[in-house]
Amino acid sequence: MTFKKAVEAAPHPVNRAYRPGKQALESRHRGQVTCADSRRLKGSIFLDAALAQEPGYADKPRWDYGLGYKPMNGRECTVWVEVHSATTREVSKVLNKLQWLRDWLNSEAEQLKKMTLFTKDDFRFVWIASSGIKIPRNSRQARQLSQSGIPSPLKHLSLP
Repeated sequence: MTFKKAVEAAPHPVNRAYRPGKQALESRHRGQVTCADSRRLKGSIFLDAALAQEPGYADKPRWDYGLGYKPMNGRECTVWVEVHSATTREVSKVLNKLQWLRDWLNSEAEQLKKMTLFTKDDFRFVWIASSGIKIPRNSRQARQLSQSGIPSPLKHLSLP
């Protein structure tokens, strides 16, 4: 299955959120995501914006973006990206967003969930810092991130 078809299989209004390449990313965030071969970026969705006005979702801690990506010699997969302040105070907020995303994938978006499982662990769920990174490596919050499946926040996501 392709990322585009997986998005189209998701419930309304997400099924209409697909954009080619990085077009769904806000312009201020596009430069924070690069790919060695832009043809491997298969599309994107702005999940947060798609669900912001929907009853039952407006007050939830929604994840920002989904990206379709085809690694060299691999299956097309989904990379989930959250752009957020990277401080110890914000770790619990991002973890809440991650739990919401996992719940949403499990209950609402089976095809996107399947494509997420094809993604290498390092790229499955990515936190990009909206500014500097202020989470000490040996802090309780860094351990929480590690245990949750999110690598430490990045300044920039560079897909091979």
